[in-house]
Amino acid sequence: MTSHVAVLFPGQGAYLPGVLADRARHFPRAAEALETIDAVAAEHGFEPVTPLVLERDAAPLDDLLTKNSDQLDLAIYAVNAVGFEMLAGLGLRADVLVGHSFGEFAALSAAGAVSVADVTRMACARTEAFHRADPAEGGLVALDVPARRAEHLVGLLDDPELRLAIDNGPGQTVVSGPLESLRVAQEVATGLGFRATRLRARYAFHNPALHLAADIFREATAEIPLDEPRVPVFSPVLGRHVRTVADVREVIVRNMVAPVRFYDALLSLFRAGTTTFIEAGARQALTGIVRSSLPSSARALPLLPSRGGMESITASFDEAGFTVSWSPPPAGPGPAEEPVTHEPRTEPPEQDALPGRAEVLTELAGLYAEDLGFPVEMLTPDMDLEADLGVDSAKQLALFQRVRKQYGLAEPPAERRVRATTLDRIADLVEEQRR
Repeated sequence: MTSHVAVLFPGQGAYLPGVLADRARHFPRAAEALETIDAVAAEHGFEPVTPLVLERDAAPLDDLLTKNSDQLDLAIYAVNAVGFEMLAGLGLRADVLVGHSFGEFAALSAAGAVSVADVTRMACARTEAFHRADPAEGGLVALDVPARRAEHLVGLLDDPELRLAIDNGPGQTVVSGPLESLRVAQEVATGLGFRATRLRARYAFHNPALHLAADIFREATAEIPLDEPRVPVFSPVLGRHVRTVADVREVIVRNMVAPVRFYDALLSLFRAGTTTFIEAGARQALTGIVRSSLPSSARALPLLPSRGGMESITASFDEAGFTVSWSPPPAGPGPAEEPVTHEPRTEPPEQDALPGRAEVLTELAGLYAEDLGFPVEMLTPDMDLEADLGVDSAKQLALFQRVRKQYGLAEPPAERRVRATTLDRIADLVEEQRR
């Protein structure tokens, strides 16, 4: 059976400030995509998204969620769009495209069914629809059980506002609903021995509760021109390939309220011969799902798991056995060199070069992944434990006490410990006391 490659486009939470710094500029079509997104966003009264994805000190995910959530969808789409152009520029071709939740819009765009400009218009219209509909505050809770058991829990609670929203595989199902429904669901799940984690989300996505916002969005996007995909697209919302313009329209209008059967999509593609899955967006949540949900013969590779240069990308693809066509620009004076010489001044200190730091980060990731129940690949050094994973302060304190015991550390000042909410910062504390 011929082996195929799928490119995955993540949705909510797939944002990392400055993840495209020193990367997008190497690909002309990527730069064009960012220019288009900024121009269309401005037409709708939105701020430019480029600073969020090109500047390393841009607002983190938690700040966008609480202070400037209107830009978050645009930033997620921008990284997905640029990531796909980077893959094309590296000479990598997809046999099929798959989006997760809001990432389905990026998959349709990459397939040529919707232009970059029109997906940007759709993202703006989506945000405006939420403002107009003003749905009740809600969210998402991840349960570390397969969909079958999650459905039993939802049925047990008999709450019509609580719905199974996302099936990511045997180890994670996501339910959505209003805050009180989620609180009850978490308590019952915990009492039954399930791990229940509140995810960072503004609304009860993939839930009929968003029907008014979905109706407003459908009307606002009814005239956007659509085409048949030029590259095969498999939709977790439809549960099948997207082949016609009518299919494209159905994916768009059902995106807010329909459940995401991502695990079924992965199984369907794997059984049909897709064994390589490349995640085009920021972080590596979908990479982790593939690794934990499919047999070991399936391989998963994130394009942008963290910030860095092109060398980190080419090295990871080379290690995975891919041949890429990109090579670093020639050294020497000239305008093209300005970003290269300027970039290190915005980098944090070169702490990764400290003896043992890489090993410390690996050990910390393993420790936290084991306790929290997440795939170790999901825990990147800059992922915020509270903002990105929903780990409360009491749990973080308990985990840090394990770190102290493991490394024989003294208790750091309270303000330093409270700010150590990423593995990077925790590693800083470890290194400071080991010098």
